[in-house]
Amino acid sequence: MKLRILSVGGQYLTQSLRQLGHAVLSVCPDPEADIPLPHPETARNLLEQAAGRGFIPDMLFYADDGNLPLLINPESAPCPSLYYSIDTYCNPWHLPYARGFDLVLAAQKDFLSLFADEGLPAQWFPLFCRSVDEAAPFDARDIPVAFVATLGHKNNPGREPFLRNFRALHPLVMRSGDFFPVFRRSRIVLNQTAFSEVNFRCFEAMGCGSALLMEQCGNGLDELFTPDESILPPYPKDDAAEAARIASSYLARPRQLAEIAENGRRLVAQRHTSLVRAQRLTEHCRQLRAASAQQARLDQADLRRIFVRTAFGMIASELRGPHLERHRAFFHNLATH
Repeated sequence: MKLRILSVGGQYLTQSLRQLGHAVLSVCPDPEADIPLPHPETARNLLEQAAGRGFIPDMLFYADDGNLPLLINPESAPCPSLYYSIDTYCNPWHLPYARGFDLVLAAQKDFLSLFADEGLPAQWFPLFCRSVDEAAPFDARDIPVAFVATLGHKNNPGREPFLRNFRALHPLVMRSGDFFPVFRRSRIVLNQTAFSEVNFRCFEAMGCGSALLMEQCGNGLDELFTPDESILPPYPKDDAAEAARIASSYLARPRQLAEIAENGRRLVAQRHTSLVRAQRLTEHCRQLRAASAQQARLDQADLRRIFVRTAFGMIASELRGPHLERHRAFFHNLATH
């Protein structure tokens, strides 16, 4: 059965869901969205806008896009709903906010227990690669080691010194912005994270046919990938010397390095694409609809609303500075009224 899905926030799976035959109405700040939404909105008003387009959703899917919440009262949505928490590690408000939904999908496995301990139905839903291309011949790749991401990030003060120390020991191409052109030319992609999360960069690098050099972490890394088979052996977090040693060692063994890179690319193509995740999301949606999961939430709407307001209070307390005063006041008002 094909579904009508109202997709709010990050539109990472929209194209793949449509590829599966579902009708998806995109809602986010992007002017190109089906419903451009530059500011938070109530579920009722959002559903009225959708109805004006002849769209009555079977499901509400809200994917974390790294921004403040767009949906003011998710607990009142009349259809089953899912919340995809990605940056849980730097947004603790996700925990009470998720009470407004019927199922939580957690991108980082180590945070799954936080939702479960709150009594929330939760599933591990790892990140993914949007597309996997035929890899460029490994011998033709002219960048030995690359890193592409925000170089100076407020949530990751250790990144810049780590990269500087790595570069002092081993050549490294560093860029910000579009990673595809660089990854497709790279033999090794170096990854460094804020909170040892298994981020999009892991999957995208492997999908481009590069060997992933990742730091040691939890979050299911060893369940997703096999060191020395589909990824390079992980280095201790922030240990630039060990990361440089691993890179140098494997670059000196190009045949083994190419084999690991290709194993990783095939693994991502088989198990970790947006289409694979969209298929799994579809199964979650069908199970929630079959169980009329929204009814239990609606029966507890007053209690759920208290948790959602707690999330808004947490957000208001974190918004500091004159330039954020309007936003702080907005979320403080939501928390107290």
